[in-house]
Amino acid sequence: MTAKAIVPLLLRARRRKVWEEDLAAAEREIAWLARLLVPELRRAASPDQAVGAWSVEASRVSALEDRLTELAATARDDAGRSRALGLRDAVRTAGGQLNVLVRAGRFDTFAYDLDAVAAELEAALAAAGGAGDQ
Repeated sequence: MTAKAIVPLLLRARRRKVWEEDLAAAEREIAWLARLLVPELRRAASPDQAVGAWSVEASRVSALEDRLTELAATARDDAGRSRALGLRDAVRTAGGQLNVLVRAGRFDTFAYDLDAVAAELEAALAAAGGAGDQ
């Protein structure tokens, strides 16, 4: 095999590795959302405290959704695209649910509803094959 043939193969392998590393970083962000942010919201002593905590982190969740959309667009194959889109959809759903829950300020089912959001995110991580270990 000539050098001209090897260089494109090396570049393709490098791009694939970078994409996989980016997806792994996104999975770690999803784990942060499910394992750290949601429990933080759950510990809020008042609706105002929950709104404040969510207001600080909502843009990070939105950026994560955008990043997963980019990863889906740049995936090298259908499996990678499906994986990124599945995770993106889970983050989008969680963000929407958190907006509704936090802004509603109803604490009677707040903890239960937050637990459901975290469980859905964990299920999406498991389905994607990424544990999102931190």
